[in-house]
Parts: sequence; structure tokens; C-alpha cells
Amino acid sequence: MAGLGPTTHIDVESTSRQFREFLSSYNKLTEMCFMDCINDFTSRKISNAEDTCALNCMEKYMKMTQRISQRFQESQLLSTDAAGPTVQNLKSAVQ
Repeated sequence: MAGLGPTTHIDVESTSRQFREFLSSYNKLTEMCFMDCINDFTSRKISNAEDTCALNCMEKYMKMTQRISQRFQESQLLSTDAAGPTVQNLKSAVQ
């Protein structure tokens, strides 16, 4: 990576971090749903109940993650809006 510029290095680092976070989330989801849904190890086949449970588990996790992301974005917008006048006041005081 000696030939990469600073921006490219940051992009690679950021992409790598995002991928590690994705893998971590994926592994947590897989382990959680597996532990909750897979109970019968006497057969090589996944039962209909296990399959349905795993799908429901995944859907619930994805919906929860999406909802948390939405709430986080909303709170960030609210805090930015609330900080807006304060930033303006500081800029006016400095000038």
C-alpha cells in the first residue's frame, strides 16, 4: 500500500472496518438464530419448524436493526437542529 495516497488508504481502511462490522453482525445473527431455532441434531435435514423459526428470527433481527438505524438518524437530526442555533450564536459572538 506504499503507492496509495492518503485518501485511498483511508477508503481501504474504512471499507475494511465496515466489512468486519458486517461479518460481526452476520455471525451474531447466525449464532443467535441457530441457538434459538435448531434443536434436533438426530437428522441431517432441517425441519419445517426450524426453517420457519430461522426465517422469522432473521426477519425480526433485520427489522429491529432497520428501526434502530432510523431512530438513530432521527435523534442525530434533532440534535443537529438543536445545536444549530448554538453554533450560530457562537459564530456571531466570535465575529
